[in-house]
Amino acid sequence: MKMNVVLPLMLTMFLGGCTSSQTTRETSVFCRGEYLMALDDGATLSNLIMSTANSKSGEARLYDYLYKNLDRKLSVSKYADKKKYRVLIMSGGGQNGAFGAGVLNGWSGRSEGVQRSDIDMVTTISTGAMALTYTLVGNYGQPDQREISDTALQVVFTKKPEDDLIEKKSLLDIIQTNSLANTEGLEETLDDAVETLMPMIAGWPDDGIWYGKSAFAGMVNMDDGRFYIADLLHVARQTNTDPLAQDCYKEIIQASSAEPVNFPPRFITTNPTKPETGNMYVDGGLRFGMFWGVNLRAIRKRNLDIEVYVIVNGDLATDSFVCHDIGGCYREKKTIKNKVFDIAQRSSVIATDQLYKGSLDKIYWNLVKEFGVGNFTMNYTYIKPEYIEREYNRNKNCQKSTSSFDPAYMTCLYNIGKEVADKWEWQEFIP
Repeated sequence: MKMNVVLPLMLTMFLGGCTSSQTTRETSVFCRGEYLMALDDGATLSNLIMSTANSKSGEARLYDYLYKNLDRKLSVSKYADKKKYRVLIMSGGGQNGAFGAGVLNGWSGRSEGVQRSDIDMVTTISTGAMALTYTLVGNYGQPDQREISDTALQVVFTKKPEDDLIEKKSLLDIIQTNSLANTEGLEETLDDAVETLMPMIAGWPDDGIWYGKSAFAGMVNMDDGRFYIADLLHVARQTNTDPLAQDCYKEIIQASSAEPVNFPPRFITTNPTKPETGNMYVDGGLRFGMFWGVNLRAIRKRNLDIEVYVIVNGDLATDSFVCHDIGGCYREKKTIKNKVFDIAQRSSVIATDQLYKGSLDKIYWNLVKEFGVGNFTMNYTYIKPEYIEREYNRNKNCQKSTSSFDPAYMTCLYNIGKEVADKWEWQEFIP
């Protein structure tokens, strides 16, 4: 490359700024080892039961944990005759999480049928994990707390523009750091939620409606490649006795949302005296679009009927349904340029779509394996084309932009989700 080309490029790189939200292994956040459970690929029921107390796998620990949780709940007299166990599964999806936020808030307005407080377990990944704190208070808080939480959830998913959440780095920063963007805005948003809502969760009485329930966030350990989960409802409840629990809680959510390359990875250690021994964690979406399954064994053993609700923050299609002023609404088809970045971007879209579909199938077949066909209910909802077209025809705001977080488009998705819950437009999942 000629010098008259190199010098302007170098000048541009240096003038681009060096602001970064670099994360490092040396500054790992401490979490108690009991909070983190690895889901072991290929684990069988026999080796879960036969594991010794000192060498139990992550799934064996999870089985014991959930079984004890069920016993705690069912030991309370008002729940002693409980027959249903209800699970809410929330996927990843970036700005599409506005759809899930709308579903939750629309669900809050239901006065009959299944209530949000009836949910016994929540599992989340990525944008679903970012919504988890609001979900907990919206599910199990006092009426005034639920109203505060639902209002805050709507603001986060409809009012926050991209510039308030992420900052794209200069070329020099990208070369020197571990991501393409800074996420201080996302971190501040999470801080606000935790500071406002976590004292509510920590202050709930021991015999409250949250008792015996769980709320998991999933993330991938880049060092060992395994999928880890943490019950963040349990972690939040420990903040009165564990002064480091709040930082751990936030770090797990940020790890679950740390899209590899785009957002900085997070580092978590279980050794309080040696932070440098921490592991690197990233978005759980690297392994699953949504997750649930191993806990079925504990539920089956307690002879509970199972009811699953899955919120897919996406349209389950590689050819997205889009609306524009010119051309109306249609399935989007692109001629992919024969360039490495265009190929990589398209590959990511196709892989993500397949990941979501595969995760739905896995959840269904896990239910079949443990309960048998016809012995469970699995309902799901996603961003259907007819929903987008219906909202576009009302107010023309269902137009995607190049922004990762577009308030106008997110408002559209939020309104769609709210209407889905208002009309209870879930459908039975059939693979």
